[in-house]
Amino acid sequence: MITPLGKHIFVAPHPFGLTLSPDGKTIITANSGVGPFSISIIKDFNSSFPDVKQIPENKDPEKGLLEAVFMGLAVSPDGKKIYVAGGQQNLIYIFDLTTNKKLGEIKCNKSFDGADYSDGYIGDMVMNKEGSRLYAIDQIGFRLMVIDTKTNSIIQNIKTGRYPFGVALSPDEKTVYVANVGCLNIVISKPLIKKD
Repeated sequence: MITPLGKHIFVAPHPFGLTLSPDGKTIITANSGVGPFSISIIKDFNSSFPDVKQIPENKDPEKGLLEAVFMGLAVSPDGKKIYVAGGQQNLIYIFDLTTNKKLGEIKCNKSFDGADYSDGYIGDMVMNKEGSRLYAIDQIGFRLMVIDTKTNSIIQNIKTGRYPFGVALSPDEKTVYVANVGCLNIVISKPLIKKD
């Protein structure tokens, strides 16, 4: 019989996404299950009494706080901000990890070539080491978005194969890998936009 090593920490239903803060002290899960959609912020996870906070904190959150969540999470290098993929809301939400308050959101409908991205489904994400660029997948728009975190705006859309699902950044940050489900292909985007 195989059993988990260590303890269990309960979060909200259906944690489809998981990330660790750069300092390794905070775990965040993206919970796409029974409403309300949420993220769980887990600190002191090695102690006997881990500190688990939910955003939203209650079952009847204010409208627009966090209306959808799917997979994607990215923590800023200083550990102060969490970026949360907003699924069918076509948004990326930004929260303060110290206060758990919403800082803003990134609208993901920007087009540079006349394509209609008004119905996006934002999923997996990855951030570069310095925190200046966020790479996010739009599963409906079949694209990779390059986002400037200083202006919280999309600066480039890169077409991918059908149904992009996973994204990874190479260690030298010169290549982004996108995995597409059901297509038996991988899209490799390089070179990326040059740094400012």
